[in-house]
Amino acid sequence: MQVTEILTDHTLMALELRGTPEEPIRFYLDIMDQFDRAGIRWHWHPEVEFNVITRGRMEYYVENEHFTLSAGQGIFKNANILHMAQPARETPDAQMFSAILDPAFIAPVQSVIYRKYVAPFLGSQGLRSLVFSPEVPWQRDCLDALRRAYDLSQTEAGAYELHIHRLLCQVWQAMAEHARELPRHDLTAGERTDQVRAKQMMVFLQTHFREKLTLDQVAGAANVSRNTCLTCFRRVLGMSPMEYLISYRLEQAAHLLLTSDQPVSQVAEACGLGDASYFGKLFRRKTGLSPTQYRRQQEAPSNPGEKA
Repeated sequence: MQVTEILTDHTLMALELRGTPEEPIRFYLDIMDQFDRAGIRWHWHPEVEFNVITRGRMEYYVENEHFTLSAGQGIFKNANILHMAQPARETPDAQMFSAILDPAFIAPVQSVIYRKYVAPFLGSQGLRSLVFSPEVPWQRDCLDALRRAYDLSQTEAGAYELHIHRLLCQVWQAMAEHARELPRHDLTAGERTDQVRAKQMMVFLQTHFREKLTLDQVAGAANVSRNTCLTCFRRVLGMSPMEYLISYRLEQAAHLLLTSDQPVSQVAEACGLGDASYFGKLFRRKTGLSPTQYRRQQEAPSNPGEKA
């Protein structure tokens, strides 16, 4: 399955990526220059996720951590963790596949396997993220298993569901066997509170991005002080609220450039980015292109041989 946009609810939880009790794992193909907002926006979901980059380079943000990954590498992201991704500027056509699964796909929640080998990775005592590198033998094996699982999900040949389950259990077993080597991050009560507040403020910014906003208004969305607002954003996302707001406005502007014929000046105004000159500077800084160049480049016909 291919996706071109991540839709979220009022808490930033992804809406259409989730599996079902009958289908607790789903695979997706992500071709980044086909995303209509130039990247995967901030979101979270109660499932864990594996990504493997198959072309180009990707920039990943897992809360306040940042990773640049190249083709052949992969990443694991834990349940309930805010994350986003975008192609590196030099490879706007970067590509990856994703496997999103309910941890219960590995073993039933009541089972000893889940209690001993799944639960310890989850929640406040678990991993936030883990980068897989082909230079590390056991991680290379995990990457190979994930690629084979994705291929099976596309061909659906034979008893592919059982084969996929075996391959994902193989990946999880490798993580469990190397658990002592993996970076742990035990969330404090304060960090969990920060996550909740950051989500509240992000939702407010996304809802009111067209308006002129003050830091007091953003802080008010989570009922905190200005200083707490700034500190919370820095801890969770590694940026200020206004940096996040500008990034979101530019994301919306990129979407409008591709889906409307509005002049650049109107796009800038509609997205709260002021006049066309200021908008142009910000947009070029983010994409390396002027708004007009971006619109023309994206309107160019895609490779007819590309298949999802």
